[in-house]
Amino acid sequence: MKNKILIWLPILIVCLLALGSRAVAGPTAKQVPDFKVRVRVTSINGQRPTAEQGFTLALAGTPQGATFKGVAWSAWVASTRAGIEQAVATYNNANNSNWQVVTGLTLNPAAASPAFPSIKLQVESALVGGEISVTEAELFGPSVGLILWKGPDAKIHIDTFTGHGRRYYEKAMKDAFLPANERPKKILFGDRYIGGDNDNLSWKEGIRRLCGLGFNALHPVPANLTATVREAGIQKLWGAVYNPPGYAFNFSPTRHAEFVKFAQDQINPSLAAGWKKEDIGFWVTSDEPGWYYPNTYNDFNKDPNALATFHKYLQDNKLSPQDLGKSSWEEVQLIGRKQYTDLPSRRLFYWSNRFVPWASSQFFAEVAKAYEEVIRPDVPILVNFNNFMGVAYQPGPVGNNPTKTDPNAAMGQHDWLEFGRSRGTTSISTEDWFGDDVAYQWSFYASRLRAAAELGKVDFGSLVIPRVSGQRPGGMAQKLLALVGNGAKTIDFFTYGPEYAFPGNCYSENLAVMKPLAKGMQLVAKAEDLLYAGQMRPSEVAILTPQSSPLWDLEEQQLAQGLMDVTNADMYGGRMGYQSELYSLFLALQHSAVPVRFVDEQKLTEPDFKTVKVLYLTAPDLPAESATALLQWVRDGGTLVTVAGAAEFDRYHQPMPMLLQAACVAPATAVRMPLFKYDDAKANGTLTQASKQVAVFGEREKLTISANQATEVQIKATFNDGTPALTERPLGKGRILRYACYPGLSYRKSAKGTTGGLASGFSEAWRNLIVQPVQASGATLPVKVNKALIEAPALYSQAGVAVTLLNWNGTPQTVEVTVATNKEVRRVASAEKGPLRFQQSPNGITVSLPLGDVDVLQVYY
Repeated sequence: MKNKILIWLPILIVCLLALGSRAVAGPTAKQVPDFKVRVRVTSINGQRPTAEQGFTLALAGTPQGATFKGVAWSAWVASTRAGIEQAVATYNNANNSNWQVVTGLTLNPAAASPAFPSIKLQVESALVGGEISVTEAELFGPSVGLILWKGPDAKIHIDTFTGHGRRYYEKAMKDAFLPANERPKKILFGDRYIGGDNDNLSWKEGIRRLCGLGFNALHPVPANLTATVREAGIQKLWGAVYNPPGYAFNFSPTRHAEFVKFAQDQINPSLAAGWKKEDIGFWVTSDEPGWYYPNTYNDFNKDPNALATFHKYLQDNKLSPQDLGKSSWEEVQLIGRKQYTDLPSRRLFYWSNRFVPWASSQFFAEVAKAYEEVIRPDVPILVNFNNFMGVAYQPGPVGNNPTKTDPNAAMGQHDWLEFGRSRGTTSISTEDWFGDDVAYQWSFYASRLRAAAELGKVDFGSLVIPRVSGQRPGGMAQKLLALVGNGAKTIDFFTYGPEYAFPGNCYSENLAVMKPLAKGMQLVAKAEDLLYAGQMRPSEVAILTPQSSPLWDLEEQQLAQGLMDVTNADMYGGRMGYQSELYSLFLALQHSAVPVRFVDEQKLTEPDFKTVKVLYLTAPDLPAESATALLQWVRDGGTLVTVAGAAEFDRYHQPMPMLLQAACVAPATAVRMPLFKYDDAKANGTLTQASKQVAVFGEREKLTISANQATEVQIKATFNDGTPALTERPLGKGRILRYACYPGLSYRKSAKGTTGGLASGFSEAWRNLIVQPVQASGATLPVKVNKALIEAPALYSQAGVAVTLLNWNGTPQTVEVTVATNKEVRRVASAEKGPLRFQQSPNGITVSLPLGDVDVLQVYY
């Protein structure tokens, strides 16, 4: 996979600094000592060299090499200051913030031959006035990597890549090594080893170490090393490309043939290297797709094929030119955030910016079909998103937008759920870039990816970044199990490296993460029979993903500033309050073992939404037809939970009072709070319910209850000024609750300390307030746990149930777990503790067990 796009680089640096990067400053040329190297050939093509067989030795950056014969040592070849300066100033060294300097030597037989022979040799490298290292090499080509580095002893060392691997990586990775029978076999875990030279030993030993962490799929290596990969226990291949032809859009009439050729060209080198199509585990076909406005508008408006597709899209959404303020389709073009002046042009702005991500979703859907045509149906094809809240439109000159001062500047990316509806790919994915202190955030991502995947009847996966983990012994295991326990089947790791071969991207130097990573793999392997086959049952508790609202964020600003979804793993900075609230409500439900089904605006109008019993809604803007369907759902028995600022406008950001009127409340002013940083959510009084008082954070509404319907409304809680804080209005068989604040955000802000590296001290009163509608609705929960802050996603299959127990308390707990089943249970086991005693009831089983950071409960029918 290529390096992360430069658009995101400044943001990634900030993320890494915030997490406390372990890297030290790379060396200057003056800090690099002089060194020298010599070699001795011990065999060529399996034979001892004759006395007359000649060889040449060269050191990178040194004009004077050495020639020698037979088995004698060559003369020493010394570095030069010019060569060292050149090395430090060029890739890879110029990009490496660790104290490492990569260079190399080349060895060639004097006699030319059609193919490079197999050569075994010894390499002696020495620092002038410092250490001397002697390491063997087995060459399939002329290059031998050489590296200078600072170890934990703060001293400078020198050795070949092979020697460095043995001295620096071997112990930590040996301690984490998993035997082949303790590694996952079906759920795909892929990584990449980047050898960097032609030494069989450095490749073979590096691949063995990496595979020992539990991986079962590897990125392509040189063809002559295919057997080495298989010997290490890897039977699956994965590949990656930065983007398909067209990057994110392709309106060409011949694009299908172009995509098929592209996919075939992608896999041909691997087939030539001895792999078969059935060996391809997965392929990453796009990394972090996104685009900038207004340039994308301009490109589309100049492309007849793009405009024709846009006009068809508008017609399919039952719009005419007159609805958009135009007299004919020839006048209809895409517009930006400061180009609307009335309702028709608002419509045009809205649909312009819904069309672009939709068109890109169609593009990727066609690319995925081409891969399926070339490889096999349903092969996992990953598209990796980096808009972590799934926002499709970010106003303002985000990233490297070339139109920094244009008021129409904005960033576009994919709406995850819309992408799923389009079957944009066969494995929808995102990445983390957050530390172990918020490992639970993967469950939030995974729940939304699962919702998108279910809409397309596909799977989902992830891109895990171990370089930002390792702060907590259980952190990486929790990340992996949060993913797999929520249904992920394909997990790519970015990326082992080593770092010196791909600086700025790898986790090879993060030795603290190796054992936690292997621990997670081991737990998955133990429960894989149930985890792999299992699927999560659709939850009866849902949260709406805002889709219309982001288009109107910061509408009052001429040049929008302050919002950032792209590469922003902080759920409480660069956000709108309603987005952070959505995440925080999920957190409270997660802490109560309540699984969440994320739904989009369209889902509210579809028949299967009737299976939902409780919906949490934070979005300020909602299509009128979605609001109408939602009211009917409430009348039929649903529980609608809204928060400050929610559901006050339609999709065009025009007042839409129907849901407020149904709730019999009227806010004095509309709340739409930006949350540019966590501290922007200030303390704002208290809320009291049944003599329990909790602190409120963020903006509040001042609610007025409709006088003629006051008897229908219950005030369930009040603010310290006596105004309503929580109201409930029965409607038909259902009810509508209105929080005049941000309850989820207040819950998150209630955590004042840390335990075991995780946030702690969460308000039980706030958590109960948030979860109470679920309890009152009678929603069926697959798992119940008697302790808070224990997440318990359950995957069901014909063989049984896999319940992943994720302990977010930061300290061990003894927990009682009740699992809903519809078949007689034969046995129950813990991946950590082995067989468990259990109590059977007509509707499930109950077990008690000690829980550390993470475990998998295996319930077998």
